[in-house]
Amino acid sequence: MFITTEKLLRTLIMYGMVLLVMTGCAAWQKSLPFKSSSRQQQVDAKAQKRHYDQGLQQYSKDNYGEAKKAFQQVVDLGPNTSLGLKAQENLKKIDKILKTLEEIE
Repeated sequence: MFITTEKLLRTLIMYGMVLLVMTGCAAWQKSLPFKSSSRQQQVDAKAQKRHYDQGLQQYSKDNYGEAKKAFQQVVDLGPNTSLGLKAQENLKKIDKILKTLEEIE
């Protein structure tokens, strides 16, 4: 079987384009702002739990400013963990409470 120069050139160009697309997709995926679960960075679970417990303690004492700081640290350590998601909900509740207290004054 005889391959013409033109056919060989087309084939090489096609393979080159496929390689460019494949490497481009891989580079693009790495540049995405979110992380997939397999590449998710490690979270210091003990520190996150400690801050969460501090937040609950402060919240129960009506120290909303301190509770907010503690819950924010939980979120900073890992926003997509179960504690991080709970802390985000608690931050929303605290913001509502602080807004209500401000309106009362």
